[in-house]
Amino acid sequence: MILAQSRLHDGWLLRLTLPPEVEGLRDELLHLVVRAARGHEVAPLRRSRHATTFNVRFSARGSRFSLYVKAIDAPAGFRRIRRIFRSGPAMHAARIAQRLQEVGLGAPSAWICGRELATRRELIVTPRAPGNGPLRTLAEAARSPQQKWALMRALGREVSRLHRAGFVHGDLTPFNIFVVAGEPPRFIFLDHERTRHRFFGAGRRPQLRNLVQLGRFKLPYLNARDRLRFLAAYCADMGYAHPREHVRRVNAMLQKRLERDGGFQTIPPVTGFGRQ
Repeated sequence: MILAQSRLHDGWLLRLTLPPEVEGLRDELLHLVVRAARGHEVAPLRRSRHATTFNVRFSARGSRFSLYVKAIDAPAGFRRIRRIFRSGPAMHAARIAQRLQEVGLGAPSAWICGRELATRRELIVTPRAPGNGPLRTLAEAARSPQQKWALMRALGREVSRLHRAGFVHGDLTPFNIFVVAGEPPRFIFLDHERTRHRFFGAGRRPQLRNLVQLGRFKLPYLNARDRLRFLAAYCADMGYAHPREHVRRVNAMLQKRLERDGGFQTIPPVTGFGRQ
């Protein structure tokens, strides 16, 4: 069992849950991730509305790790007041990932999370999830229609498992799901700053929003029938008595979202065989 530790490092109050293979190089790792969070180590990998993500490499005892350092902006306005009474997004994401793992769902563990005392910015550090992103997985599965159909059904059942366990993902886009090949495939859910858990169920409408978040992307190699396979598997695993009515509700919400966004968000196909 890995025990959490607290550490003050260069103005950051950090909570560490490090695996044994990197524990001996703790100071070097903290120096690296703090410099990355301040933009001193590598160029940003991506910038979202409230956070910047960096990808850094770290070597320990002959092993190389690819780490994602997410620097979350300081809260402003009402979020600043709410932060007084609630834990910040970094700690929340770490706890949600642990709960997901406890019920058998895939999520990367948070090695480090915490906040900068002077600015109230936060950071969370996770290792790269195993497997591939959905675009690479679909490109490979599209060679066999049966393999692609099986993948969509498996994903529908896994999202159902997420919801039946009382979780609703904060941003369930294709970019926040990794796929580990196998029979059946395994799925890793990423980015949990806004994921919520309710012990007595999350309710239908938040679950529908998750399906809309996935559906608003136009992915290569997927057609309307593939999407229906996903929804059919989801509804069957949820045990809905009237699955067609549920699909109609999803489609109605999706159309409203597409009208607001100006259509599907199109993602081009990948080329080559590198990881994505």
